[in-house]
Amino acid sequence: MTLLDSRTASPEPFTGRHFISLVHEGDVWALKSWWGNMEDPSAPDLGARCHARIGSSNGGWRNLELTRASYWSGNQHYQIIFGRTVAGSDLYDPYTGIGDVSSPRAASSLKATLLRRERSKRKWAERSIRRLAYQDQLTGMINRAYFQQRLSSNLRLARDLGWGLMLLIIDIDHFKNINERLGYETGDRILKQIAERIKNCIRGTDMAARIGADEFAVVVSNADAPKVTDTLAQKLMTVLNAPYSVGDKLVNITCCIGSALYPSHSQDAEGLRKNAEIALSKAKQCGQGAYRIFDPVFTEQLQLRRQLEDELAMAISQGQLRVHYQPQIVMETGAIAGAEALVRWQHPERGMIPPAMFVPLAESSGLILPMTQWVMQTACTDLKRCLDLGIGMDRVSVNLSANLLAHSGLNNMISQILQKTGLPAKRLEVEITESMVMDDLEKASETLNSLYLLGVGIALDDFGTGYSSLTYLRQFPLGTLKIDRSFISEVSVNSEDIAIVRAVIALAHSLNLRVVAEGVEEEKQMEILKREHCDMVQGYYHSKPLPLNELIDWCMARKDVASALPSLERRSRSAG
Repeated sequence: MTLLDSRTASPEPFTGRHFISLVHEGDVWALKSWWGNMEDPSAPDLGARCHARIGSSNGGWRNLELTRASYWSGNQHYQIIFGRTVAGSDLYDPYTGIGDVSSPRAASSLKATLLRRERSKRKWAERSIRRLAYQDQLTGMINRAYFQQRLSSNLRLARDLGWGLMLLIIDIDHFKNINERLGYETGDRILKQIAERIKNCIRGTDMAARIGADEFAVVVSNADAPKVTDTLAQKLMTVLNAPYSVGDKLVNITCCIGSALYPSHSQDAEGLRKNAEIALSKAKQCGQGAYRIFDPVFTEQLQLRRQLEDELAMAISQGQLRVHYQPQIVMETGAIAGAEALVRWQHPERGMIPPAMFVPLAESSGLILPMTQWVMQTACTDLKRCLDLGIGMDRVSVNLSANLLAHSGLNNMISQILQKTGLPAKRLEVEITESMVMDDLEKASETLNSLYLLGVGIALDDFGTGYSSLTYLRQFPLGTLKIDRSFISEVSVNSEDIAIVRAVIALAHSLNLRVVAEGVEEEKQMEILKREHCDMVQGYYHSKPLPLNELIDWCMARKDVASALPSLERRSRSAG
Protein backbone atom coordinates (compact mmCIF):
# COMPACT_ATOMS: atom_id res chain seq x y z
CA MET A 1 0.00 0.00 0.00
CA THR A 2 1.48 3.33 -1.08
CA LEU A 3 0.04 6.75 -0.41
CA LEU A 4 -0.91 8.03 -3.87
CA ASP A 5 -2.40 11.38 -2.84
CA SER A 6 -2.75 13.61 0.22
CA ARG A 7 -5.05 16.54 0.75
CA THR A 8 -2.98 17.99 3.59
CA ALA A 9 -1.41 21.42 3.31
CA SER A 10 1.99 19.87 2.62
CA PRO A 11 1.56 16.48 0.88
CA GLU A 12 5.16 16.13 -0.23
CA PRO A 13 6.43 14.37 2.95
CA PHE A 14 3.80 11.67 2.57
CA THR A 15 3.15 11.05 -1.13
CA GLY A 16 4.79 7.80 -2.30
CA ARG A 17 5.42 6.49 1.22
CA HIS A 18 4.18 3.08 2.37
CA PHE A 19 0.81 3.64 4.00
CA ILE A 20 1.64 1.58 7.10
CA SER A 21 4.53 3.94 7.90
CA LEU A 22 1.96 6.73 8.49
CA VAL A 23 -0.16 4.76 10.97
CA HIS A 24 0.21 5.21 14.72
CA GLU A 25 2.05 2.21 16.16
CA GLY A 26 -0.87 1.52 18.49
CA ASP A 27 -3.23 1.08 15.50
CA VAL A 28 -0.98 -0.88 13.11
CA TRP A 29 -2.07 -4.31 14.37
CA ALA A 30 -5.78 -3.44 14.14
CA LEU A 31 -5.36 -2.01 10.65
CA LYS A 32 -3.49 -5.07 9.38
CA SER A 33 -6.14 -7.38 10.87
CA TRP A 34 -8.91 -5.34 9.22
CA TRP A 35 -7.17 -5.54 5.86
CA GLY A 36 -6.23 -9.21 6.13
CA ASN A 37 -9.68 -10.42 7.16
CA MET A 38 -11.19 -9.43 3.82
CA GLU A 39 -12.00 -12.83 2.34
CA ASP A 40 -12.21 -11.64 -1.23
CA PRO A 41 -10.05 -8.60 -2.00
CA SER A 42 -11.52 -8.34 -5.52
CA ALA A 43 -15.05 -7.80 -4.18
CA PRO A 44 -15.47 -4.32 -2.63
CA ASP A 45 -17.22 -4.15 0.74
CA LEU A 46 -18.56 -0.62 1.21
CA GLY A 47 -19.74 -1.40 4.72
CA ALA A 48 -16.33 -2.40 6.05
CA ARG A 49 -14.69 0.48 7.90
CA CYS A 50 -11.85 0.90 10.37
CA HIS A 51 -10.64 3.78 12.59
CA ALA A 52 -6.95 4.60 12.90
CA ARG A 53 -4.65 7.47 13.81
CA ILE A 54 -2.75 8.69 10.76
CA GLY A 55 0.22 11.08 10.75
CA SER A 56 -0.56 14.70 9.82
CA SER A 57 1.62 17.25 8.07
CA ASN A 58 1.75 19.37 11.23
CA GLY A 59 3.45 16.56 13.10
CA GLY A 60 0.36 15.41 15.01
CA TRP A 61 -2.16 12.62 14.52
CA ARG A 62 -5.54 12.62 12.81
CA ASN A 63 -8.31 10.22 13.73
CA LEU A 64 -9.54 8.90 10.37
CA GLU A 65 -12.37 6.60 9.34
CA LEU A 66 -10.93 4.31 6.63
CA THR A 67 -12.88 2.61 3.84
CA ARG A 68 -11.44 0.13 1.37
CA ALA A 69 -12.28 -0.31 -2.33
CA SER A 70 -10.78 -2.18 -5.26
CA TYR A 71 -11.10 -1.74 -9.00
CA TRP A 72 -9.60 -2.62 -12.39
CA SER A 73 -7.96 -0.01 -14.56
CA GLY A 74 -6.95 -1.49 -17.88
CA ASN A 75 -4.89 -4.58 -17.14
CA GLN A 76 -4.01 -3.47 -13.60
CA HIS A 77 -5.85 -4.31 -10.38
CA TYR A 78 -5.79 -1.61 -7.68
CA GLN A 79 -6.83 -1.67 -4.01
CA ILE A 80 -7.36 1.73 -2.41
CA ILE A 81 -7.99 3.02 1.10
CA PHE A 82 -10.06 6.20 1.47
CA GLY A 83 -9.91 8.15 4.71
CA ARG A 84 -12.10 10.90 6.14
CA THR A 85 -11.67 12.94 9.28
CA VAL A 86 -14.05 11.96 12.07
CA ALA A 87 -16.04 15.11 12.91
CA GLY A 88 -15.59 16.41 16.45
CA SER A 89 -12.49 14.32 17.18
CA ASP A 90 -10.46 17.49 17.57
CA LEU A 91 -10.84 21.23 17.01
CA TYR A 92 -7.73 21.55 14.85
CA ASP A 93 -8.31 20.82 11.19
CA PRO A 94 -5.08 20.56 9.16
CA TYR A 95 -7.14 21.09 5.98
CA THR A 96 -8.15 24.62 7.11
CA GLY A 97 -5.45 25.52 9.60
CA ILE A 98 -8.12 26.79 12.06
CA GLY A 99 -6.98 26.55 15.68
CA ASP A 100 -8.82 26.46 19.01
CA VAL A 101 -11.70 28.92 19.36
CA SER A 102 -12.57 30.14 22.87
CA SER A 103 -15.78 32.01 21.99
CA PRO A 104 -18.87 29.73 22.20
CA ARG A 105 -20.36 31.45 19.15
CA ALA A 106 -17.15 31.08 17.18
CA ALA A 107 -16.80 27.50 18.32
CA SER A 108 -20.39 26.78 17.27
CA SER A 109 -19.76 28.40 13.89
CA LEU A 110 -16.57 26.42 13.48
CA LYS A 111 -18.30 23.15 14.31
CA ALA A 112 -21.06 23.93 11.79
CA THR A 113 -18.46 24.71 9.13
CA LEU A 114 -16.54 21.54 9.87
CA LEU A 115 -19.74 19.49 9.83
CA ARG A 116 -20.70 20.85 6.38
CA ARG A 117 -17.23 20.12 5.08
CA GLU A 118 -17.26 16.64 6.55
CA ARG A 119 -20.62 15.92 4.92
CA SER A 120 -19.31 17.18 1.59
CA LYS A 121 -16.13 15.13 1.91
CA ARG A 122 -18.11 12.06 2.88
CA LYS A 123 -20.45 12.39 -0.10
CA TRP A 124 -17.48 12.89 -2.43
CA ALA A 125 -15.68 9.88 -0.94
CA GLU A 126 -18.77 7.66 -1.16
CA ARG A 127 -19.39 8.67 -4.77
CA SER A 128 -15.75 7.94 -5.58
CA ILE A 129 -15.89 4.60 -3.84
CA ARG A 130 -19.07 3.60 -5.63
CA ARG A 131 -17.61 4.67 -8.97
CA LEU A 132 -14.45 2.66 -8.35
CA ALA A 133 -16.36 -0.27 -6.89
CA TYR A 134 -18.99 -0.56 -9.61
CA GLN A 135 -17.42 0.87 -12.76
CA ASP A 136 -14.55 -0.37 -14.88
CA GLN A 137 -12.20 2.60 -15.01
CA LEU A 138 -10.78 1.81 -18.46
CA THR A 139 -13.95 1.24 -20.49
CA GLY A 140 -16.59 3.03 -18.40
CA MET A 141 -18.68 -0.16 -18.36
CA ILE A 142 -20.00 -1.62 -15.14
CA ASN A 143 -17.58 -4.13 -13.63
CA ARG A 144 -18.00 -7.74 -12.56
CA ALA A 145 -19.16 -6.99 -9.00
CA TYR A 146 -21.97 -4.68 -10.07
CA PHE A 147 -22.81 -6.89 -13.04
CA GLN A 148 -23.63 -9.78 -10.67
CA GLN A 149 -26.06 -7.56 -8.76
CA ARG A 150 -27.67 -6.18 -11.90
CA LEU A 151 -28.05 -9.63 -13.42
CA SER A 152 -29.96 -10.82 -10.36
CA SER A 153 -32.18 -7.71 -10.49
CA ASN A 154 -32.88 -8.18 -14.19
CA LEU A 155 -33.80 -11.82 -13.60
CA ARG A 156 -36.30 -10.83 -10.90
CA LEU A 157 -37.85 -8.29 -13.26
CA ALA A 158 -38.00 -10.83 -16.10
CA ARG A 159 -39.67 -13.31 -13.75
CA ASP A 160 -42.30 -10.75 -12.65
CA LEU A 161 -43.06 -9.64 -16.22
CA GLY A 162 -42.91 -13.10 -17.79
CA TRP A 163 -40.02 -12.13 -20.06
CA GLY A 164 -37.17 -14.19 -21.34
CA LEU A 165 -33.60 -13.06 -20.76
CA MET A 166 -30.38 -13.75 -22.62
CA LEU A 167 -26.82 -13.70 -21.27
CA LEU A 168 -23.84 -13.64 -23.64
CA ILE A 169 -20.23 -13.90 -22.47
CA ILE A 170 -17.58 -12.68 -24.92
CA ASP A 171 -13.93 -13.74 -24.71
CA ILE A 172 -11.25 -12.09 -26.85
CA ASP A 173 -9.03 -14.77 -28.41
CA HIS A 174 -5.35 -14.69 -27.41
CA PHE A 175 -5.51 -11.13 -26.08
CA LYS A 176 -2.48 -11.86 -23.93
CA ASN A 177 -0.42 -12.12 -27.13
CA ILE A 178 -1.53 -8.62 -28.15
CA ASN A 179 -0.37 -7.21 -24.81
CA GLU A 180 2.97 -8.99 -25.07
CA ARG A 181 3.54 -8.12 -28.72
CA LEU A 182 2.20 -4.55 -28.92
CA GLY A 183 2.34 -3.45 -25.28
CA TYR A 184 -0.26 -2.92 -22.57
CA GLU A 185 -1.00 0.65 -23.66
CA THR A 186 -2.03 -0.57 -27.09
CA GLY A 187 -3.98 -3.39 -25.47
CA ASP A 188 -5.90 -0.89 -23.35
CA ARG A 189 -6.75 1.22 -26.39
CA ILE A 190 -8.11 -1.85 -28.16
CA LEU A 191 -10.18 -2.78 -25.08
CA LYS A 192 -11.76 0.69 -25.14
CA GLN A 193 -12.70 0.23 -28.80
CA ILE A 194 -14.14 -3.22 -28.07
CA ALA A 195 -16.29 -1.75 -25.30
CA GLU A 196 -17.60 0.98 -27.60
CA ARG A 197 -18.45 -1.52 -30.33
CA ILE A 198 -20.34 -3.70 -27.89
CA LYS A 199 -22.33 -0.74 -26.53
CA ASN A 200 -23.21 0.30 -30.08
CA CYS A 201 -24.60 -3.17 -30.83
CA ILE A 202 -27.14 -3.33 -28.00
CA ARG A 203 -30.32 -1.47 -27.07
CA GLY A 204 -30.60 1.11 -24.31
CA THR A 205 -32.54 -1.37 -22.18
CA ASP A 206 -29.78 -3.98 -22.41
CA MET A 207 -26.72 -4.18 -20.17
CA ALA A 208 -23.04 -4.57 -21.06
CA ALA A 209 -20.17 -5.13 -18.62
CA ARG A 210 -16.48 -5.87 -18.53
CA ILE A 211 -16.17 -8.89 -16.27
CA GLY A 212 -12.50 -9.79 -16.75
CA ALA A 213 -9.25 -8.63 -18.32
CA ASP A 214 -10.43 -9.74 -21.79
CA GLU A 215 -14.01 -10.85 -21.08
CA PHE A 216 -17.24 -8.95 -21.55
CA ALA A 217 -20.88 -9.79 -20.85
CA VAL A 218 -24.15 -8.66 -22.40
CA VAL A 219 -27.62 -9.11 -20.88
CA VAL A 220 -30.59 -8.72 -23.22
CA SER A 221 -34.03 -8.38 -21.67
CA ASN A 222 -37.27 -9.59 -23.25
CA ALA A 223 -35.43 -12.18 -25.36
CA ASP A 224 -36.85 -15.67 -25.22
CA ALA A 225 -35.92 -17.28 -28.55
CA PRO A 226 -32.60 -18.84 -29.61
CA LYS A 227 -32.85 -17.02 -32.95
CA VAL A 228 -32.64 -13.70 -31.08
CA THR A 229 -29.44 -14.92 -29.44
CA ASP A 230 -28.03 -16.09 -32.75
CA THR A 231 -28.80 -12.78 -34.47
CA LEU A 232 -27.12 -10.66 -31.78
CA ALA A 233 -24.18 -13.05 -31.45
CA GLN A 234 -23.52 -12.95 -35.19
CA LYS A 235 -23.80 -9.16 -35.16
CA LEU A 236 -21.29 -8.94 -32.30
CA MET A 237 -18.93 -11.36 -34.02
CA THR A 238 -19.00 -9.33 -37.24
CA VAL A 239 -18.46 -6.02 -35.47
CA LEU A 240 -15.79 -7.20 -33.03
CA ASN A 241 -13.80 -9.12 -35.64
CA ALA A 242 -13.35 -6.03 -37.83
CA PRO A 243 -9.80 -4.55 -37.72
CA TYR A 244 -8.88 -2.13 -34.93
CA SER A 245 -6.99 1.06 -35.72
CA VAL A 246 -4.28 1.89 -33.18
CA GLY A 247 -2.04 4.72 -34.36
CA ASP A 248 -0.67 3.69 -37.74
CA LYS A 249 -1.42 -0.01 -37.15
CA LEU A 250 -4.39 -2.20 -37.97
CA VAL A 251 -4.83 -5.01 -35.46
CA ASN A 252 -6.98 -8.06 -36.24
CA ILE A 253 -8.57 -9.99 -33.40
CA THR A 254 -11.28 -12.61 -33.06
CA CYS A 255 -13.63 -13.50 -30.23
CA CYS A 256 -15.61 -16.47 -28.97
CA ILE A 257 -19.13 -16.13 -27.56
CA GLY A 258 -21.17 -18.40 -25.32
CA SER A 259 -24.80 -17.73 -24.40
CA ALA A 260 -27.57 -19.04 -22.16
CA LEU A 261 -31.30 -18.24 -21.91
CA TYR A 262 -33.65 -17.69 -18.99
CA PRO A 263 -35.80 -19.61 -18.21
CA SER A 264 -34.82 -22.38 -20.65
CA HIS A 265 -31.31 -23.00 -19.37
CA SER A 266 -31.45 -21.76 -15.78
CA GLN A 267 -33.76 -20.00 -13.33
CA ASP A 268 -31.13 -18.11 -11.33
CA ALA A 269 -28.21 -15.78 -11.98
CA GLU A 270 -25.46 -18.16 -10.89
CA GLY A 271 -26.78 -21.03 -13.02
CA LEU A 272 -27.28 -18.77 -16.04
CA ARG A 273 -23.73 -17.42 -15.78
CA LYS A 274 -22.31 -20.91 -15.31
CA ASN A 275 -24.14 -22.26 -18.36
CA ALA A 276 -23.07 -19.31 -20.52
CA GLU A 277 -19.47 -19.98 -19.49
CA ILE A 278 -19.87 -23.66 -20.38
CA ALA A 279 -21.14 -22.63 -23.81
CA LEU A 280 -18.17 -20.26 -24.13
CA SER A 281 -15.78 -23.07 -23.23
CA LYS A 282 -17.38 -25.21 -25.93
CA ALA A 283 -17.01 -22.38 -28.46
CA LYS A 284 -13.30 -21.99 -27.62
CA GLN A 285 -12.77 -25.71 -28.20
CA CYS A 286 -14.05 -25.21 -31.74
CA GLY A 287 -11.35 -22.64 -32.48
CA GLN A 288 -11.13 -18.89 -32.86
CA GLY A 289 -14.20 -16.89 -33.77
CA ALA A 290 -16.77 -19.51 -32.70
CA TYR A 291 -20.18 -19.12 -31.07
CA ARG A 292 -22.24 -21.65 -29.09
CA ILE A 293 -25.56 -21.49 -27.27
CA PHE A 294 -25.83 -23.67 -24.17
CA ASP A 295 -26.97 -27.25 -24.52
CA PRO A 296 -27.42 -29.58 -21.51
CA VAL A 297 -25.16 -32.07 -23.31
CA PHE A 298 -22.31 -29.57 -22.84
CA THR A 299 -22.43 -30.11 -19.09
CA GLU A 300 -21.81 -33.83 -19.43
CA GLN A 301 -19.05 -33.18 -21.97
CA LEU A 302 -17.44 -30.62 -19.68
CA GLN A 303 -17.51 -33.03 -16.74
CA LEU A 304 -15.88 -35.71 -18.90
CA ARG A 305 -13.34 -33.19 -20.14
CA ARG A 306 -12.37 -32.13 -16.63
CA GLN A 307 -12.16 -35.75 -15.53
CA LEU A 308 -9.90 -36.54 -18.50
CA GLU A 309 -7.70 -33.54 -17.67
CA ASP A 310 -7.11 -34.94 -14.17
CA GLU A 311 -6.50 -38.42 -15.56
CA LEU A 312 -4.12 -37.09 -18.23
CA ALA A 313 -1.96 -35.47 -15.56
CA MET A 314 -1.78 -38.85 -13.83
CA ALA A 315 -1.11 -40.62 -17.13
CA ILE A 316 1.98 -38.49 -17.77
CA SER A 317 3.40 -39.18 -14.33
CA GLN A 318 2.38 -42.85 -14.19
CA GLY A 319 3.65 -43.92 -17.61
CA GLN A 320 0.32 -44.55 -19.37
CA LEU A 321 1.44 -42.70 -22.50
CA ARG A 322 3.05 -44.53 -25.40
CA VAL A 323 5.03 -43.35 -28.43
CA HIS A 324 4.40 -45.00 -31.79
CA TYR A 325 6.53 -44.32 -34.87
CA GLN A 326 5.40 -44.07 -38.48
CA PRO A 327 8.32 -44.62 -40.89
CA GLN A 328 9.24 -42.16 -43.64
CA ILE A 329 10.47 -44.01 -46.71
CA VAL A 330 12.87 -42.81 -49.43
CA MET A 331 11.09 -43.02 -52.79
CA GLU A 332 14.14 -43.97 -54.89
CA THR A 333 15.60 -46.71 -52.68
CA GLY A 334 12.76 -47.81 -50.40
CA ALA A 335 15.02 -47.34 -47.37
CA ILE A 336 13.79 -45.84 -44.10
CA ALA A 337 14.96 -42.23 -43.68
CA GLY A 338 13.25 -41.38 -40.43
CA ALA A 339 10.04 -41.66 -38.45
CA GLU A 340 7.41 -39.37 -36.97
CA ALA A 341 6.80 -39.81 -33.24
CA LEU A 342 3.08 -39.99 -32.43
CA VAL A 343 1.80 -40.05 -28.85
CA ARG A 344 -0.83 -42.56 -27.73
CA TRP A 345 -2.72 -42.87 -24.43
CA GLN A 346 -3.37 -46.37 -23.16
CA HIS A 347 -5.95 -45.69 -20.45
CA PRO A 348 -6.25 -48.51 -17.87
CA GLU A 349 -10.08 -48.38 -17.99
CA ARG A 350 -11.09 -46.52 -21.16
CA GLY A 351 -8.62 -48.30 -23.42
CA MET A 352 -6.78 -46.49 -26.21
CA ILE A 353 -7.83 -42.81 -26.26
CA PRO A 354 -7.32 -41.10 -29.65
CA PRO A 355 -4.91 -38.11 -29.82
CA ALA A 356 -7.68 -35.90 -31.19
CA MET A 357 -9.37 -36.19 -27.80
CA PHE A 358 -6.49 -35.70 -25.36
CA VAL A 359 -3.98 -33.49 -27.20
CA PRO A 360 -6.36 -30.46 -27.19
CA LEU A 361 -6.93 -31.18 -23.48
CA ALA A 362 -3.20 -31.01 -22.89
CA GLU A 363 -2.97 -27.69 -24.74
CA SER A 364 -5.85 -26.03 -22.88
CA SER A 365 -4.83 -27.33 -19.43
CA GLY A 366 -1.13 -26.50 -19.65
CA LEU A 367 -0.09 -30.18 -19.73
CA ILE A 368 1.29 -29.88 -23.25
CA LEU A 369 4.74 -28.89 -21.97
CA PRO A 370 5.38 -31.93 -19.73
CA MET A 371 3.71 -34.23 -22.28
CA THR A 372 5.83 -32.98 -25.21
CA GLN A 373 8.93 -33.09 -23.03
CA TRP A 374 8.23 -36.75 -22.24
CA VAL A 375 7.47 -37.61 -25.89
CA MET A 376 10.62 -35.87 -27.16
CA GLN A 377 12.88 -37.47 -24.56
CA THR A 378 11.39 -40.90 -25.29
CA ALA A 379 11.77 -40.40 -29.07
CA CYS A 380 15.41 -39.32 -28.73
CA THR A 381 16.18 -42.27 -26.46
CA ASP A 382 14.48 -44.71 -28.85
CA LEU A 383 16.29 -43.34 -31.91
CA LYS A 384 19.60 -43.68 -30.08
CA ARG A 385 18.76 -47.34 -29.46
CA CYS A 386 17.89 -47.87 -33.14
CA LEU A 387 21.20 -46.33 -34.20
CA ASP A 388 23.09 -48.57 -31.75
CA LEU A 389 21.38 -51.58 -33.38
CA GLY A 390 22.62 -50.47 -36.81
CA ILE A 391 19.25 -49.32 -38.13
CA GLY A 392 19.86 -46.58 -40.68
CA MET A 393 17.20 -44.15 -39.49
CA ASP A 394 18.53 -40.64 -39.93
CA ARG A 395 16.11 -38.65 -37.78
CA VAL A 396 12.97 -38.65 -35.62
CA SER A 397 10.28 -35.97 -35.93
CA VAL A 398 8.29 -34.60 -32.98
CA ASN A 399 5.24 -32.35 -33.30
CA LEU A 400 5.17 -29.00 -31.48
CA SER A 401 1.99 -27.23 -30.42
CA ALA A 402 1.31 -23.51 -30.78
CA ASN A 403 1.49 -23.04 -27.00
CA LEU A 404 4.86 -24.73 -26.85
CA LEU A 405 6.27 -22.77 -29.78
CA ALA A 406 5.53 -19.57 -27.83
CA HIS A 407 7.08 -20.93 -24.62
CA SER A 408 10.23 -19.10 -23.58
CA GLY A 409 11.86 -22.26 -22.23
CA LEU A 410 11.48 -24.39 -25.39
CA ASN A 411 15.09 -24.01 -26.57
CA ASN A 412 16.48 -24.84 -23.13
CA MET A 413 14.18 -27.86 -22.80
CA ILE A 414 15.34 -29.34 -26.12
CA SER A 415 19.00 -28.67 -25.30
CA GLN A 416 18.68 -30.54 -22.01
CA ILE A 417 16.93 -33.50 -23.69
CA LEU A 418 19.66 -33.80 -26.34
CA GLN A 419 22.37 -33.57 -23.69
CA LYS A 420 20.66 -36.14 -21.47
CA THR A 421 20.01 -38.68 -24.25
CA GLY A 422 23.28 -38.12 -26.11
CA LEU A 423 21.48 -37.76 -29.44
CA PRO A 424 23.09 -35.32 -31.93
CA ALA A 425 20.85 -32.30 -32.58
CA LYS A 426 20.84 -32.96 -36.34
CA ARG A 427 18.94 -36.21 -35.76
CA LEU A 428 15.98 -34.43 -34.12
CA GLU A 429 13.36 -32.66 -36.23
CA VAL A 430 10.42 -30.61 -34.93
CA GLU A 431 7.22 -30.24 -36.93
CA ILE A 432 5.15 -27.05 -36.96
CA THR A 433 2.00 -26.06 -38.86
CA GLU A 434 1.15 -22.85 -40.68
CA SER A 435 -1.63 -21.91 -38.26
CA MET A 436 0.79 -22.07 -35.30
CA VAL A 437 2.87 -19.14 -36.48
CA MET A 438 0.08 -16.79 -37.57
CA ASP A 439 -0.42 -15.01 -34.23
CA ASP A 440 3.16 -13.77 -33.97
CA LEU A 441 5.42 -14.28 -36.98
CA GLU A 442 8.28 -12.38 -35.37
CA LYS A 443 8.28 -14.50 -32.21
CA ALA A 444 7.93 -17.72 -34.20
CA SER A 445 10.85 -16.74 -36.43
CA GLU A 446 13.02 -15.97 -33.40
CA THR A 447 12.23 -19.32 -31.77
CA LEU A 448 12.75 -21.38 -34.93
CA ASN A 449 16.02 -19.65 -35.77
CA SER A 450 17.33 -20.41 -32.29
CA LEU A 451 16.47 -24.09 -32.80
CA TYR A 452 18.15 -24.01 -36.21
CA LEU A 453 21.33 -22.63 -34.63
CA LEU A 454 21.14 -25.46 -32.12
CA GLY A 455 21.23 -27.89 -35.06
CA VAL A 456 17.63 -29.14 -34.84
CA GLY A 457 15.78 -29.70 -38.12
CA ILE A 458 12.47 -27.94 -38.80
CA ALA A 459 9.60 -29.30 -40.90
CA LEU A 460 6.48 -27.45 -42.04
CA ASP A 461 3.58 -29.87 -41.64
CA ASP A 462 0.21 -29.93 -43.45
CA PHE A 463 1.42 -27.54 -46.16
CA GLY A 464 -1.39 -26.38 -48.42
CA THR A 465 -4.21 -26.56 -45.86
CA GLY A 466 -3.67 -23.14 -44.27
CA TYR A 467 -2.50 -19.84 -45.67
CA SER A 468 0.29 -21.49 -47.73
CA SER A 469 2.19 -18.23 -47.68
CA LEU A 470 5.60 -18.10 -49.28
CA THR A 471 6.56 -15.84 -46.37
CA TYR A 472 7.07 -18.92 -44.18
CA LEU A 473 9.31 -20.60 -46.72
CA ARG A 474 11.45 -17.47 -46.97
CA GLN A 475 11.42 -16.35 -43.34
CA PHE A 476 11.80 -19.64 -41.46
CA PRO A 477 14.88 -21.94 -41.56
CA LEU A 478 12.99 -24.96 -42.86
CA GLY A 479 14.55 -28.22 -43.96
CA THR A 480 11.45 -30.28 -44.81
CA LEU A 481 8.05 -29.59 -46.37
CA LYS A 482 5.23 -32.08 -45.74
CA ILE A 483 2.34 -32.22 -48.22
CA ASP A 484 -0.98 -32.69 -46.44
CA ARG A 485 -2.80 -35.99 -46.85
CA SER A 486 -5.90 -34.20 -48.19
CA PHE A 487 -4.07 -33.61 -51.49
CA ILE A 488 -2.56 -37.12 -51.60
CA SER A 489 -5.85 -38.97 -51.01
CA GLU A 490 -7.33 -37.76 -54.33
CA VAL A 491 -4.14 -37.47 -56.35
CA SER A 492 -4.83 -40.65 -58.30
CA VAL A 493 -8.24 -39.42 -59.54
CA ASN A 494 -8.04 -35.63 -59.45
CA SER A 495 -5.87 -33.80 -61.95
CA GLU A 496 -6.05 -30.58 -59.91
CA ASP A 497 -4.47 -32.33 -56.92
CA ILE A 498 -1.71 -33.65 -59.18
CA ALA A 499 -1.02 -30.08 -60.33
CA ILE A 500 -0.89 -28.85 -56.74
CA VAL A 501 1.47 -31.65 -55.67
CA ARG A 502 3.70 -31.01 -58.68
CA ALA A 503 3.87 -27.28 -57.91
CA VAL A 504 4.65 -27.82 -54.20
CA ILE A 505 7.44 -30.30 -55.00
CA ALA A 506 8.99 -27.99 -57.59
CA LEU A 507 8.81 -25.03 -55.19
CA ALA A 508 10.37 -27.00 -52.34
CA HIS A 509 13.20 -28.35 -54.48
CA SER A 510 14.00 -24.86 -55.75
CA LEU A 511 14.57 -23.91 -52.10
CA ASN A 512 16.57 -27.10 -51.34
CA LEU A 513 13.81 -28.47 -49.10
CA ARG A 514 13.05 -32.16 -48.70
CA VAL A 515 9.47 -33.15 -49.52
CA VAL A 516 7.48 -35.73 -47.56
CA ALA A 517 4.03 -36.81 -48.79
CA GLU A 518 1.70 -37.83 -45.95
CA GLY A 519 -1.18 -40.29 -46.03
CA VAL A 520 0.10 -42.49 -48.86
CA GLU A 521 -2.02 -45.66 -48.97
CA GLU A 522 -2.21 -46.86 -52.60
CA GLU A 523 0.17 -48.11 -55.31
CA LYS A 524 -1.21 -45.55 -57.77
CA GLN A 525 -0.36 -42.70 -55.36
CA MET A 526 3.19 -44.06 -55.07
CA GLU A 527 3.61 -44.12 -58.85
CA ILE A 528 2.45 -40.51 -59.26
CA LEU A 529 4.63 -39.24 -56.40
CA LYS A 530 7.66 -41.06 -57.79
CA ARG A 531 7.02 -39.57 -61.24
CA GLU A 532 6.82 -36.10 -59.69
CA HIS A 533 10.13 -36.67 -57.88
CA CYS A 534 8.81 -36.59 -54.33
CA ASP A 535 11.65 -37.37 -51.91
CA MET A 536 9.89 -39.37 -49.19
CA VAL A 537 6.50 -40.82 -48.36
CA GLN A 538 4.71 -41.63 -45.12
CA GLY A 539 1.52 -43.63 -44.72
CA TYR A 540 -0.21 -46.98 -44.36
CA TYR A 541 1.03 -48.11 -47.76
CA HIS A 542 4.31 -48.91 -46.02
CA SER A 543 3.38 -49.08 -42.35
CA LYS A 544 0.97 -47.91 -39.70
CA PRO A 545 2.46 -46.19 -36.62
CA LEU A 546 4.36 -48.86 -34.65
CA PRO A 547 5.59 -49.26 -31.06
CA LEU A 548 9.38 -49.25 -30.77
CA ASN A 549 9.88 -53.02 -30.63
CA GLU A 550 7.67 -53.56 -33.69
CA LEU A 551 9.46 -50.75 -35.52
CA ILE A 552 12.81 -52.41 -34.85
CA ASP A 553 11.52 -55.75 -36.14
CA TRP A 554 10.02 -54.04 -39.19
CA CYS A 555 13.32 -52.29 -39.98
CA MET A 556 15.37 -55.45 -39.46
CA ALA A 557 13.08 -57.34 -41.83
CA ARG A 558 13.71 -54.70 -44.50
CA LYS A 559 17.46 -54.87 -43.78
CA ASP A 560 17.71 -51.11 -43.39
CA VAL A 561 21.15 -51.15 -41.81
CA ALA A 562 22.57 -47.98 -43.36
CA SER A 563 21.34 -44.46 -43.71
CA ALA A 564 19.74 -43.76 -47.07
CA LEU A 565 18.68 -40.17 -46.84
CA PRO A 566 18.53 -38.51 -50.29
CA SER A 567 21.45 -36.28 -51.14
CA LEU A 568 19.75 -32.97 -50.66
CA GLU A 569 21.87 -30.37 -49.02
CA ARG A 570 20.11 -28.45 -46.32
CA ARG A 571 19.94 -24.77 -46.92
CA SER A 572 22.68 -22.83 -45.25
CA ARG A 573 20.92 -19.81 -43.88
CA SER A 574 21.91 -17.18 -41.49
CA ALA A 575 19.50 -17.06 -38.61
CA GLY A 576 18.33 -13.51 -38.52
